[in-house]
Amino acid sequence: MRKRLDALRKKEKRLIVGMETGSEPGKLGAVLVEISGNGDETVLAILGFAARPVSRELRAALGALESEETFGSDELAGINFLVLHNLTKLYDELLEAADAAGDEIDVIGLKCLEAGKFAFPADPGGLSEMTNRVVASRFRLGADDRAGDFLSVREPLLQGIVSEMIDRCAVGDDMREAVTVALLANEAIFSEGALEGGAAAGSKKGSRKSVAASAHASEPGGSPCLCGEFFFPR
Repeated sequence: MRKRLDALRKKEKRLIVGMETGSEPGKLGAVLVEISGNGDETVLAILGFAARPVSRELRAALGALESEETFGSDELAGINFLVLHNLTKLYDELLEAADAAGDEIDVIGLKCLEAGKFAFPADPGGLSEMTNRVVASRFRLGADDRAGDFLSVREPLLQGIVSEMIDRCAVGDDMREAVTVALLANEAIFSEGALEGGAAAGSKKGSRKSVAASAHASEPGGSPCLCGEFFFPR
């Protein structure tokens, strides 16, 4: 894990996809950016943007979740599959719009879709497997790699971490949240305290691993404030 993150840190430029699921109800957005540096030295170029409505079937299922209807494990698994299918379709459309190849992408940053008390995909490693790319997700503010509530990238405190970079790059409103996710993924790569987690839930032992990474320290010697998890394909 450390070797793979070290390799990404050492790259002069990284191609990162940012995928957001909540800036406009019923629509998903993704951006492909080229990023060099991190923090105050971040330089960003937007290479492509794509948006698509979620499928009618998924909209209906998410609406039922929001209304707190009871769902069984099989039904939740079906919704999870629909979310992954919509995300991978968006990813393919983005690559086509940007005239990019999948093997050129270094990291996919993902803001999970929230509905009721659930977040989808339940295991972001599923997107990693379906795209064969490293996925950075579950960005949150917390004291360590496992504790703390997950916060939406629209949460002012979390978005504020990268808002200055976004303003500096004059990002349009339609792309702002997707670029935020891409920048959060880039910042998490440069964690000094990345920790390797166990195999992702539901996968074969050792087939997929999540990596929790703290990207910023709130105070010298204090607890990290930005946390994220990395998922690697087999």
